[in-house]
Amino acid sequence: VRTVRAKLMPIQTLETDYLIVGAGAMGMAFADVLFTENPKAELIIVDRQAKPGGHWNNAYPYVALHQPAAFYGVNSEKLGRGGGDLASGAEILAYYERVMHRFLESGRVRFLPMSDYQQDGRIISTVNSEASIEVRVACKVVDATFMNVQVPSVTKPKYSVGADVALVPPNHLPKISKPWARYNVIGAGKTGMDAILFLLDKGVDPDKIQWITPNDAWLWERAPLQPGLAMHAFLQQLDAIKNSVSVDALFLALEQSGSVCRIDTENLPVKWRCATIDRAELENLRKIKNVVRQGRVQSISTTEISLDEGAIPTDAQTLHIDCTADGLARREPQPIFEPGKITLQSVFMCQQVLSAAILAHLEQLKLSDDERNKLCKPVPHPEYKQDYATGLIASFQNLLNITPHMPVWLRKSRLYLMHHEPLHRYIWGSLKVQRSMSATKASVEKMIA
Repeated sequence: VRTVRAKLMPIQTLETDYLIVGAGAMGMAFADVLFTENPKAELIIVDRQAKPGGHWNNAYPYVALHQPAAFYGVNSEKLGRGGGDLASGAEILAYYERVMHRFLESGRVRFLPMSDYQQDGRIISTVNSEASIEVRVACKVVDATFMNVQVPSVTKPKYSVGADVALVPPNHLPKISKPWARYNVIGAGKTGMDAILFLLDKGVDPDKIQWITPNDAWLWERAPLQPGLAMHAFLQQLDAIKNSVSVDALFLALEQSGSVCRIDTENLPVKWRCATIDRAELENLRKIKNVVRQGRVQSISTTEISLDEGAIPTDAQTLHIDCTADGLARREPQPIFEPGKITLQSVFMCQQVLSAAILAHLEQLKLSDDERNKLCKPVPHPEYKQDYATGLIASFQNLLNITPHMPVWLRKSRLYLMHHEPLHRYIWGSLKVQRSMSATKASVEKMIA
């Protein structure tokens, strides 16, 4: 018997200024600012995916941004065709590949795809168990994975599913090869909405679609959130916060002004997740009359769907579409800046790429980590309607705090919603926010209490 011993490969050692863990939207936005503004900085970017783009690699093929591409991507390179253009998932992936190619051409950036960062400083290949890299980081390790974006195609449902049940993620819809008698969309979020809109667009009768929605949510109207209009929209929202006595009264005022909307006008939604739609999409979603509001799904068998508050029938002629993955779960905030580490988090509500770019610029200013943390506090992704006012106020307070340290940078940042405003309106709006912040904060405290 001859013993065969595997030849151990030597551990490769690399040195860098910054190690960025995650090549998704936030990791790329952070890397771009460092790369562009510090011509001497060397970066290593590591990601489990084969290509940059994070969750966009696993998203359903008909996905698109729900806010203008003018505000998305990285600071140094335009995305989309301008105006209110909403870039598709394919466009976004191609965009990130171009950005990464530019990084790599410089010789200052290394990209380690299909690799897993270990907390002890090692990077292990996900396809070659013998490949191991030790990274020595001169400045900081940047965790761009904290937001933990999840999509249905790679997230197992939290309910049990019978062996013979036809259950698919939304990615499967363009591959349907036969018509189903009924379509059951599970999930009230933007993914569920997109699945319904896809089916309607392909000619499915609204009466053949059932929608399981555990909770209704308030939605942002897309029309006001356009380049050149966002300043007015946000000032209008701050005024509504200042003048409202309750959370429900606030949202009703915002609905009246055209800032937010709801699918079912007979129900007061309890959720707020920053999903954004336009009027045409809203009217199409209202065509679905078979809406089930009995809580979350607990199990699906070949004959029955069990929910928190009851059960409804199903059958073998029904295609179930799982849209329940929590794309951006609310997580407990962590210190952003620490010795040797940066944990990327939103510092402006639902504007992750802008937040990452701001933090990258803050990292380069001559400030201590404590000073940076005092200037910019995390704004967790919102979940409930109460989070709207608190999140928006915290966002604008962060902007007021950092503006004296980066007034020109912030004005020039294409990721900043107010970047597209005329200068006079930009200055006037900034002053108005500053003057009204104290009264608006007081109103939020009373409202939440």
